[in-house]
Amino acid sequence: MSVVRRFIKFVLLVGSLIVLAIMKLIQPFVKFQLCIVGFHRYGHLALEPEVFLAEQEVSRANKKFTRPVVNLWSLGPTAKQSNKYLARKWSERLTVVPSWMVSALHDTGEFFPALKLVEPRLSITGSENGLDKTEPHLSFSNEEIADGERGLLEIGIDPRRPYVCLIVRDGGHYKSKGDIESSGYELINFNINDFASAAEALIAHGYQVVRMGSGSEQPFTNAPTGVIDYASSKRRSEFLDVYLAATCAFAISTQTGPDAVCMLFRRPVLYVDVTRYCQFFFGSKIATWTPVRLLKNGKILNLSDVVNSEIAWFKDPNLFAVNGVSQQKSSEEELRNLITLYIDNRKSHSSGSSRAQKLVGKGMGERGRRQFGDVTAMLLPNSEQVLGEWVLK
Repeated sequence: MSVVRRFIKFVLLVGSLIVLAIMKLIQPFVKFQLCIVGFHRYGHLALEPEVFLAEQEVSRANKKFTRPVVNLWSLGPTAKQSNKYLARKWSERLTVVPSWMVSALHDTGEFFPALKLVEPRLSITGSENGLDKTEPHLSFSNEEIADGERGLLEIGIDPRRPYVCLIVRDGGHYKSKGDIESSGYELINFNINDFASAAEALIAHGYQVVRMGSGSEQPFTNAPTGVIDYASSKRRSEFLDVYLAATCAFAISTQTGPDAVCMLFRRPVLYVDVTRYCQFFFGSKIATWTPVRLLKNGKILNLSDVVNSEIAWFKDPNLFAVNGVSQQKSSEEELRNLITLYIDNRKSHSSGSSRAQKLVGKGMGERGRRQFGDVTAMLLPNSEQVLGEWVLK
């Protein structure tokens, strides 16, 4: 390490010690916290601050008096933020300090535990059903709305008519960044062309369809006429990425980045072929879902089998194969039928049965309650007619 770097490190250490000591002295009157966001992941940048603010709002409503809290936020180095526009929006709402300063305070606290500041565990789900109980903490200015509507027109969307975001995960995004996903990730990757018939159904019901993405996804070669392949558009921008997800009628998703922005702005999302239960938004009624078929020893596992086992807590996709669990994704026809069911239920304002909610809540138990709060996400009503009765047996 050069002399200059050592000097800078020493100055940061001394400065951090002084700052932490002052904060420690006034902690009885004001509580300080370091909030470090997973800025490199689009979904985490969108929802970690939102869920935190929502839960703070819920907590304040239930308490008569609390000690003032100052949250110091780090949104990471600008160059590494997954969406710089979204980070700028959060900086307008939060007390954001430079990431190097937060790192210095964190590192110093590690060396001197007596001075260490509280670092809340940030989550994209939360345990207080905050997304159900609050309004979005971000909004667009009139100027941004005008820019957004111009952007929609430029990519071929009529802002006066409802449109649906089609959010389908594949490995292209990470490959474009030089990252190699393990073979286990094929469980949560999909072929966009399997959604061609579903897109046709959406168009037939009067919706405009926008295929979302970052430009590195596989081509939507079977896209029906009328689908806007925004993922490959030259007019893509970080602002429009957010605006599209924030203003759609609803989204169809396979659990990946942009759907978190929909959740942030309280836009409904239908999640199809949910595989990783521990990563799902069970604690929000904005989310409707259908499970993927999981098989063990050649037998399809029903919902009760999954939520009453460790399978529901597999986060690393490789754990499925290691534990002898395989998967059978929905066919193109099944995807069309599921999405048609969702449209029909929206039109009839059907809330469906709470049986699945009770199964998930009971099966995942206290651990699930700490992760998601009360189970309010709804299994797509009548989805067993498409997927088979194994779903709820």
